[in-house]
Amino acid sequence: MSAPLTTTLRATQGIALTSLVLMLTACVSSAGIAPKQQALQPGKQALSGIAVAAQGERWWEIFGDPQLNELVTAALRDNPSLVVAQARAERADIVINAAHAAYGPNVALNVNPTQQRFPENYIIPPQLAGKVRTSNRLALDFSGEIDFWGKHRAALEGAVAQDKLAAAEYQSARLMISAALVRSWGELDRLTRQHKLVDSQLAIRDQSLGLLQKREKAGFEPGVDRAQTEGAMAALRGELRSLEERSQLQRHLIAVLAGQEPGEGGKFAVPNMREVPAALPTQVPAELLARRPDVAVSRWRVEAATQDAAVTRASFYPNVNIAGFVGFQALGLDKWLDSGSRTYSVGPVISLPVFDAGRLRATYGVKTADIDAAVAQYNQTLLDGLREIVDNLTQLQGTALAQTEQQTVLDKSREVERMLGQREAKGIINHLPVLNASVQRMVAERGMADLAARRFDTTVQLIRATGGDGAAALPELLPVIPITQTRTAEKKDHS
Repeated sequence: MSAPLTTTLRATQGIALTSLVLMLTACVSSAGIAPKQQALQPGKQALSGIAVAAQGERWWEIFGDPQLNELVTAALRDNPSLVVAQARAERADIVINAAHAAYGPNVALNVNPTQQRFPENYIIPPQLAGKVRTSNRLALDFSGEIDFWGKHRAALEGAVAQDKLAAAEYQSARLMISAALVRSWGELDRLTRQHKLVDSQLAIRDQSLGLLQKREKAGFEPGVDRAQTEGAMAALRGELRSLEERSQLQRHLIAVLAGQEPGEGGKFAVPNMREVPAALPTQVPAELLARRPDVAVSRWRVEAATQDAAVTRASFYPNVNIAGFVGFQALGLDKWLDSGSRTYSVGPVISLPVFDAGRLRATYGVKTADIDAAVAQYNQTLLDGLREIVDNLTQLQGTALAQTEQQTVLDKSREVERMLGQREAKGIINHLPVLNASVQRMVAERGMADLAARRFDTTVQLIRATGGDGAAALPELLPVIPITQTRTAEKKDHS
């Protein structure tokens, strides 16, 4: 090789190497872009508890109402919201399969018989110039990316996180629907009991009205008490109508939650739930949050956002593909599959982003912002979860104290009713004071029924706040302050 040619080649190699170094040093970089938010750590168990399997899945059975059990079972089978959540979970499974497929090579069989006229005024040999020939190609084309920077691995882990997220959302939907239905059933029970008590009040007022009318007719009463009683009875009748309307609306809601038409709610029997003994814990363990599906959803959302950002970050590095083909290629059909028409090609294809006007950095910045938003949402979910647990425990404590005081009111009203009954039996007073005392006793019973309903609703919300594991969580959560069972007291009173 001549000296000038050697010098030229060396100069060319030097320029190429220098250009390559400049390209690598000037290429697009992710420097300075990183997430800023830090996840809260209320407890190791709370952070690691991201399993989505439902625990204590049939927690509503602790209330012992067979009809409620059937309705919740139907809701978890037929509610459209769960069908949507299940479809999302199935879609996430398919995304995992797609992420797995990215690891494998792409192989395609291509057959390309193309008729072509070769121009005279081009770099075509004279024997072909101006002629029409068939250009034929039969080959297996293949390509595959070498995952040096973990892009496909991050995509797979992100798909797994999305799958876990969808499964957690499904469990969250189950818990929300079951809790909503049980709470609605409890409200229907409250309305039913209040209707019965108001009906009893109305009957007592009717007796009082009869006596007052007789006394007014005999000239012993001016008619003021009679008018007041009639007004009170009208108010009670209006309250009955309101209770009936609200009960009907509640039945419609329960039917829809159970995946049925609203009109089916009229066929439901009266709720028949047993009391669940409740007491208060001395402390709230942080691992209770591990049973909350919404915490699992938020945790997997952080993981999915992190892996999504990792996929984008891998795009800053060289992309290495192995591409090639093997097959036959010839002009004319007669020699298409001859041994002399064999052809193949294989080699690496390396690409590196050098300049893209900031598009890749902007995309990566968006992905890191998504991580920050997911972490912030996770932190908020943790705080909200802790608040809900503490709030519900506080409400249970307040309701327990209120029930104690209301029980005293009820006991004293019964005592007054009994004492006035004894005075009536001795002929000291007439029956009107006894009926008035009965009305006051019924008012106390209504207050007790409302407190019992409030305790039931708070108990259900506490079960939901601890992830639905009611059957297992309540004995652990609520060991100490027993609450009077109002229904037992009612039965004794009416026996």
